[in-house]
Amino acid sequence: MNRFIFSFFVFFGIVDSSFAGGIVPTGAWSQLNSFKVKQIATGQFHTCAILDDSNVKCWGANADGQLGQGHINALGDGVGEMGNSLAAISLGTGRKALQISAAYYHTCALLDNGTVKCWGNNGGGQLGQGHTNKLGDGAGEMGDSLPAINLGTGRTALQIATGYTHTCALLDNAAVKCWGDNTYGQLGQGHTNKLGDGAGEMGDSLPVVNLGTGRTALQIVTGSYFTCALLDNATVKCWGDNFYGQLGQGHANALGDGAGEMGDSLAAINLGTGRTAVQITAGESHACALLDNSTVKCWGYNFYGQLGVGVTTTLGDGAGEMGDSLSAVSLGTGRSAVQIIAAANHTCALLDNSAVKCWGRNDFGQLGQGHTNRLGDGAGEMGDSLAAINLGTGKTALQVAGGSAHTCALLNNSMVKCWGYNNNGQLGQGNTNSLGDAGGEMGDALSVIKLGTSPSRLIKVQDLDLIRSRRFKQIATGDSHTCAILENSQVKCWGNNSYGQLGLGHTNNLGDAAGEMANSLPAVDLGTGRTAVQISAGVYHTCAILDNGTVKCWGNNNAGQLGQGHTNKLGDGAGEMGDSLPAIDLGTGRTALQISTSYKNTCALLDNGTVKCWGDGLSGQLGKGNTSNLGDVPGQMGDSLAAINLGTGRTARQIVSAFNHMCALLDNASVKCWGGNGVGQLGQGTTANLGDGAGEMGDSLPVVNLGTGRTAVQLTAGSDHTCAILDNSTVKCWGNNNLGQLGQGTTANLGDGAGEMGDSLPVVNLGTGRTAVQIAAGNSHTCALLDNSTVKCWGYNGSGQLGQGTTANLGDGAGEMGDSLAAINLGTGRTAVQMALGDSHTCAILDNSTMKCWGFNFYGQLGQGNTSGLGDSAGEMGDALPAIQLGTGK
Repeated sequence: MNRFIFSFFVFFGIVDSSFAGGIVPTGAWSQLNSFKVKQIATGQFHTCAILDDSNVKCWGANADGQLGQGHINALGDGVGEMGNSLAAISLGTGRKALQISAAYYHTCALLDNGTVKCWGNNGGGQLGQGHTNKLGDGAGEMGDSLPAINLGTGRTALQIATGYTHTCALLDNAAVKCWGDNTYGQLGQGHTNKLGDGAGEMGDSLPVVNLGTGRTALQIVTGSYFTCALLDNATVKCWGDNFYGQLGQGHANALGDGAGEMGDSLAAINLGTGRTAVQITAGESHACALLDNSTVKCWGYNFYGQLGVGVTTTLGDGAGEMGDSLSAVSLGTGRSAVQIIAAANHTCALLDNSAVKCWGRNDFGQLGQGHTNRLGDGAGEMGDSLAAINLGTGKTALQVAGGSAHTCALLNNSMVKCWGYNNNGQLGQGNTNSLGDAGGEMGDALSVIKLGTSPSRLIKVQDLDLIRSRRFKQIATGDSHTCAILENSQVKCWGNNSYGQLGLGHTNNLGDAAGEMANSLPAVDLGTGRTAVQISAGVYHTCAILDNGTVKCWGNNNAGQLGQGHTNKLGDGAGEMGDSLPAIDLGTGRTALQISTSYKNTCALLDNGTVKCWGDGLSGQLGKGNTSNLGDVPGQMGDSLAAINLGTGRTARQIVSAFNHMCALLDNASVKCWGGNGVGQLGQGTTANLGDGAGEMGDSLPVVNLGTGRTAVQLTAGSDHTCAILDNSTVKCWGNNNLGQLGQGTTANLGDGAGEMGDSLPVVNLGTGRTAVQIAAGNSHTCALLDNSTVKCWGYNGSGQLGQGTTANLGDGAGEMGDSLAAINLGTGRTAVQMALGDSHTCAILDNSTMKCWGFNFYGQLGQGNTSGLGDSAGEMGDALPAIQLGTGK
């Protein structure tokens, strides 16, 4: 069963690794240098975690080698088997994990180079090696000896999912491939033959699943013997075993096991009038969807009440049970879901207040209520009557995962707690005692799982200011101001405030003088009870997506970039923020998944995959076939603002906005750009603007040619240049190059002339063996977060924004890139997890969840309480560069 929440924007998925308050010296040492967790996955009787160093540890049942340790001994069921005694799985030389998926008896990892490795039981060929031999149960079978699965020529994976005896991968081109047992058609090939158990069945010989004409996938999940995909148009299709109606088709016939049942013939599940899905999950024989209005619907097997509708009747196997007839799960007054997870026969939801509620089977306490009574199978047990699980004082959840009869939560301190059945030590407590089935076992009484400590993380216990300092979840940089979402989901901004872009009701700069940062810097008032999930800083305005999916913007508004139907600044005067600041009208029922701001523009990627932009339209950057502004007068927003035409059937995964051009990463992993094009930033081999005239958008707007067979996984845009990380983790940039921002060792523009794109456009040389996991662009400089968590920057460096202790540009001359380009010194033992670039300054969130910035500082945008630039002279980087202080917790 899949336990992964697919994210459109991998680089936004920063794990909160804040420390709990109230740390005392006598008990702090081992906790402070304990490994933190980035992702958890649960199999039938085993559990896995990706640690903050991207290594993987697994514990619990191991009869088939699913723990990847080269033996078949269970781990975690005896004293002394956890912590430092539990070895990390060997994934191969230099390899780390991006995602882990644990099934019944096998485990798979998506690695940092986009390859997939699987180990454990292989009776159905689910390990994808062309045989049925177990792997990981004997010495010498892991590490470099374990081959990556052949997904096809040039293909890599974006996500993996593991079922009972089959495995699926979402590929870099948004196609889906599945292999292993196929008894019920769960591989979606129109037959019941296994695949991956014999030679010559993988790679290019393994067909992609036919999802329908023009359709691609955003997320893939697997149940015991069935598979579901969330498609690019936000619909859901499922295939395979359907005995209990888990395919949601109003009958109990298997699908995908016979010819003519897939593709356009396979109907999307009816989720209700106007409803679409944003996340799906699959259990043993039931499935659930998190809908676009943050409600949850479940269907399939329901003997234990796992559908959460107060009955035990199976749903989805008879006519008239789906669509509007299928009730949403009642989560409580005012509560909505942000993640849903279907375990074997129970279901859990991570709510909008970071609490967790579970319902269904409870024989071993997997619902975490201190008893073994089922919940959700009778009237009056859901909604406000269903108690949130007690995770401990001050503890909330970041992620939930569920196995056959146990449940785990990744907590807000980046540690893990598990409860329920523990026959093989899957709770990681060094015993086999179930937990959560009796009173007094949850909350503070439930111990976190110990996964080991690292000497490199030792912090002096007496340094309590650092221990209690606020940690960072996301950063955003404008022209000359900086914003951060803190671990408590509040927003703080500092630097230039001439237009109210800091959102504090005045126009005084902050961060440029002593005593203005840390606890003295107020949080931005977003409204009663509202917090932020994403922040974007434009040149002189700032926008945030709030926890309810709405968008609020403040600062300069001369072109209507705040989307309020006027051109008045907001946030520069008293009484303009908080509940007084209206959310932007995105259209009836529409919420935002991503927000992107630039000079005088704002764009939103909406929950249905469409894109809307407003503000300045002078160069056609609003994609409306004209040069008119939008959002500056009444009546232009909401339903009146049409989504941008990206082409027939096309939706977006990511948007980026620059000075006067916009780009979208589409659902089929292609790229389209429109707006100003004076230096080739649209990548079309011309300098003609696009989107400013009729007939230039939609199917008429060409995709950017990235090279034969190449697609994109992430975009960024500077003032007038654009960069993409490709599906093979290389980087290509085009547009203005007057200062070396394209990283080609010249100052010649690219993309403005015929024959410069596609295979003719060179990749950026990042160094021997190095690839990129995030790319970010400032006005005239570019940075890449590499696969080894270091950062390299190139282009303009007049203010030291490249972090090299000089002001010399880099990337504009021969011999300056590749191994010659030094990684930025972030401090002893420190690496980066996220970057953001302003006009002439650069910021990074580090692996210890602190933040450092360098470059231009005239307005205090570096947050140091002065206006001195940093990074432009020797001795200012590394340990000498102070972390920004945004206040302390408890």
